[in-house]
Amino acid sequence: MESIEQIKEIVKEYGIEYKNLIYISNNFHEIKKLGFFSSEKEKLKKKAQEFKKLHTIGFLPWGSFIMLIEKAPLITAANVSKYYDEDLNLDGVIDSQSTNDEMHIGPPSINTLKKSLTIRKIRKYTGYSSLDLSDVTAEVESFFLNQKFGWASEVKPTVVVDKKPDNALIRCFTAKTLLKTWGNSNETAINLIIEKNNDSIEYTCGFTGNEKVLSAKHIGVAVLTGGVSLAGNAASAIKDDKLVKQTMEFIENMMNSQFSKDVANTVNIQHENDIPAQIKRLSTLKDEGILTVEEFTSKKTELLNKM
Repeated sequence: MESIEQIKEIVKEYGIEYKNLIYISNNFHEIKKLGFFSSEKEKLKKKAQEFKKLHTIGFLPWGSFIMLIEKAPLITAANVSKYYDEDLNLDGVIDSQSTNDEMHIGPPSINTLKKSLTIRKIRKYTGYSSLDLSDVTAEVESFFLNQKFGWASEVKPTVVVDKKPDNALIRCFTAKTLLKTWGNSNETAINLIIEKNNDSIEYTCGFTGNEKVLSAKHIGVAVLTGGVSLAGNAASAIKDDKLVKQTMEFIENMMNSQFSKDVANTVNIQHENDIPAQIKRLSTLKDEGILTVEEFTSKKTELLNKM
């Protein structure tokens, strides 16, 4: 029972999908069956390292995870649910015992992706309880689709959206449809994570798949990646943070000009008897950007007239 809870904690922390948990359990159980010098064993170990890299698991947590998985019973579609707190949709899942099945390489979990982002920027907005996440997602998707990369003006990115009730992940692949530049991979993408919690909405923006481009900035090779390659504009945008900054600027303008705050829901002063305290509260809301100066002045005047 203790090992189940420990595996559950690791699964939750690193966002391991149930298909991948089944995969890695099969992997290590097959490794235990093979001889020390088996070539198949080495292949399975390489696959395990791919799993580790995919989920960005550190060296020490990885060692603990391996020991837990090896001691636990083989994880299959029939018993994988006990390693998750939420209900799993297992419709159509084949309970395969074969490690020849590939890992499920889909959109990474929100927590896993946040750890892997580079050039990460975060902005949080409050006072938007009635804001529909679908409206925000559609606006950002349109913004990405209108971006252009590379030497040819007609080259546009590939945009993938994974939307859930309380969050959305929008991935704009800057290299997937272009000639691959030095330092980029097929996973080179700008990632925007949108999370909504009651009246607040948070945006986390950053890149994946461009580690060599970023490190090149510090050793003087970035000039070659950004200025010479045919798809250089994509690398250049990554190199000097332009696209992340442009995205955050777009979000700032969008939140300020297209969506209205729920002032009625965020300002509730009728139950407070201390008028000075109410004015202080209103001032705080103004400083946080929830109230405009005009709204603050109007409410302040209203309260002062009651004194």
